[in-house]
Amino acid sequence: MRLISLTDIGVKRKENQDNYWSALLSVDGEDAGVICMCDGMGGLNSGGLASRMVASAVRDYLKTSIDFYGLKDVLEHANKSIYELSNGDKSAVMGTTCTVLLCYKGKYRILHVGDSRCYLLSNHEFNVLTVDHSAIKQYGITKEKSELLYKRYKNSLTRCIGVKPEVTLDYYEGNYSEGDSFLVCSDGLWHYLEDYDYFEEDLFDLKGLVQKCMDSGETDNITVGVLTV
Repeated sequence: MRLISLTDIGVKRKENQDNYWSALLSVDGEDAGVICMCDGMGGLNSGGLASRMVASAVRDYLKTSIDFYGLKDVLEHANKSIYELSNGDKSAVMGTTCTVLLCYKGKYRILHVGDSRCYLLSNHEFNVLTVDHSAIKQYGITKEKSELLYKRYKNSLTRCIGVKPEVTLDYYEGNYSEGDSFLVCSDGLWHYLEDYDYFEEDLFDLKGLVQKCMDSGETDNITVGVLTV
């Protein structure tokens, strides 16, 4: 397995509210690859705190166990902790997306909430595996239909960690083949993938891809990881 990852504060933001953890692990003599992507939201430093709390919780758990049922409990506990923290300080309302990918023994597993994304590149086909929990997705808002509405609601989430007492997580699984690559990213990157042409090799030149993203006018934090199995 090969793993590359990168985060950038971007050209406008004063704080990087993205947090991620990626690692190659050895489990019972078998390689396992992990990417956890969290894109925080909230005033001041709150979004960065929320995403850091979740990324740290995922890291601490997966270093000891790759049981995805247990990871679901970890994320639900993190949701409760962030919600209670926000509830205790109304000036620090916060939340975060979370997309966790685990590849192990020919199978991938994903836990997902929010609008960070996981893509699969297989046999030169590049497809998104996750479904965004966003207003534009829920209501079918596109730039073609209404650029004004798209700009207004493109960052509005319908589900994430920390904003409600309980959280619902989407679970995906499937098989992978040798040579497949998974790309996990925050919305700061996939906005570019949606709107601009790119080549397959761009997906492995993360510094160049992030720079193209910023050159296109993206002002958000940008975080991306690529795991090749």
